[in-house]
Amino acid sequence: MRTFTVILVSFLSLFSLSAWSGQYKEVGELEVHYNTISTTFLTPAIAKQYDITRSGYRGLVNIAVLDKMQLGKPAVSATLTGSVKNLVGNSRELDFKEIREGEAIYYIATFAADDEETYQFHIELNAQGNRSATLDYRYKFYVDTP
Repeated sequence: MRTFTVILVSFLSLFSLSAWSGQYKEVGELEVHYNTISTTFLTPAIAKQYDITRSGYRGLVNIAVLDKMQLGKPAVSATLTGSVKNLVGNSRELDFKEIREGEAIYYIATFAADDEETYQFHIELNAQGNRSATLDYRYKFYVDTP
């Protein structure tokens, strides 16, 4: 599982800190970090390990929920539900899977995507301690072929 984290961190490090600094939302006591990438950024071994289809036409949503009230902002478990829709209004439910690696907790879901399509994400989460948050964001997807 640590390999999955290394892949995501490596991917994120390709971009400047300023480009990614806005990729989280603070809601009450929670800090919700989110990221959307093409599944082609995953190695074949990682994709197989987590049963993810690698395709230029598949996106991956990655979410981590942190507790701002605790020293070091540790990850907390949560229940996530959500949907993704294109600008025409075609909507699909997201099926989140929890991944735990030591102290880290991630939630991932995949979705079918088209090139240069803008998607609207709506995600509801209920974190440990009955704390809830809503995350809404847009992402323009570009097909990436391996």
